[in-house]
Amino acid sequence: MTSERTAVSRAVAWVSFASSAIAAIDGLALWILVGFLVTTADLGVATYAVTLFYFLDLVTDAGLSSVLIQSEAIDAETESSLFWLNGLVTALLFLAMLVIGPLIGRFQGHPIVGTMLIVYATKLLYQNVYFVPAALLRRELRFKELSIVRTVANLGDVAGRLGFAIAGEPIWCFVAGPLIRVFITGVGLQICRPWRPRFHFQTRNIRAWLTYGAKTTSSQALQHLYNNIGYQIVGHFFGETALGTFRLAYEVVLYPVNFVTSIVTTVSFPAFARVRNDAAALVAQFRRFSRQNLAVILPILVVVMVTADDIFAVLFPRVRGAAQVTRILCVVGLFRAVDCLYLPLLDAVGMAGRNVRVAIVATIVLTGCDIGFSIAFGPQLGILAVAIGRVVGYPLVIGIHAYFALGQIQLSLRTYLSDFTGIVLCGLLALIPGLLVEFVGIRMLPGLPVGIRLVAATAASLLAIVILLDRLQGLGLRRILKEFKR
Repeated sequence: MTSERTAVSRAVAWVSFASSAIAAIDGLALWILVGFLVTTADLGVATYAVTLFYFLDLVTDAGLSSVLIQSEAIDAETESSLFWLNGLVTALLFLAMLVIGPLIGRFQGHPIVGTMLIVYATKLLYQNVYFVPAALLRRELRFKELSIVRTVANLGDVAGRLGFAIAGEPIWCFVAGPLIRVFITGVGLQICRPWRPRFHFQTRNIRAWLTYGAKTTSSQALQHLYNNIGYQIVGHFFGETALGTFRLAYEVVLYPVNFVTSIVTTVSFPAFARVRNDAAALVAQFRRFSRQNLAVILPILVVVMVTADDIFAVLFPRVRGAAQVTRILCVVGLFRAVDCLYLPLLDAVGMAGRNVRVAIVATIVLTGCDIGFSIAFGPQLGILAVAIGRVVGYPLVIGIHAYFALGQIQLSLRTYLSDFTGIVLCGLLALIPGLLVEFVGIRMLPGLPVGIRLVAATAASLLAIVILLDRLQGLGLRRILKEFKR
């Protein structure tokens, strides 16, 4: 057990390093793009396509990588069979996209969106190069290699986006960057975990593999759908400029949140799968991941909640009307931090089917809230209505997901909530120093530069949350450094 926990801690440390580096680089790239090279309308048009890219990312391995990670034992014949099966599935999906892409572009009123989807879909074919090596590295918890490759690949992504934008392609840059990232990832993973398929294809397990992969992929696809359908709804009701504003507000909150949650969720599936037959270890790992994830995300949400106006005034002065939406979405970010671990937990214990059913309900609930609030309150509130709809719908989604997940591992709701209550209270208390700094800067020192006020309020909020988490929850910097050292 000690060696297992050490392996998981090292995995988390490496994924943390990669995610932090990528988040910083990507944040800088976003500032340069939106601040100097891309208009809000350009960002809105690109968002129509970019928010659909994930579905192509997801179906690239048709959920078959989960088979390699979750199986107790695999051999070379199984690896090769899964490779050829995945190649066949992705080839068929690419052909389908040649038809579906133009239809999507026509429906959204922007033909370029369909073309972008087709070009990006070429990754379906290329990603077969590293489908098996990536799964095997995750299975072996070799996140050091995965993190290094991921960081280098994202540097290529950023370089591609900035290069194409500077060259006068403010929309196509959002396709060029990801394709460069995919290419570098394929080369890097083959270097770290060289693998070649055998000319072997066993057919007896195809149905079981596809069924398991479909369940896993379906739940992930639906989760992405209900998390991102709001983009398409905002564009439909309010237009591409409003969509660009909404996306930027969403990115300010949920981009760092998603990167932090990826630190834990990337490691959690193989970690849960390894201890799925040890009930006590599984519960302990789930509770530990849940607390650590929320404790790392909360400082981000506190800072954004306090300084939203200053963030946009300093970093994105051309964007108007995003600060209020950003604050509402901070609540969504808190919900996302809680919700993100249910899916890998249920997948790891072989309950992917329940994830699908919950994801269907969640998609219906959140999509209904997005559309309903847009119709009812959109004329008065604009894109703020969609953000409020998310806050109303998410608690119901979390409640349903938690019911299945906690019941599966026999963790009481009271114990689970007790893990979160103190952490959330620390976050609420940490708002006070930052808000006081904002009040003093605006009312008493009106001549103080906005940038200085932003730095001061950020420092006050971060200092408060770090001290509170350390003293009250045992989740301070010393604990984090201890984990890294171990």
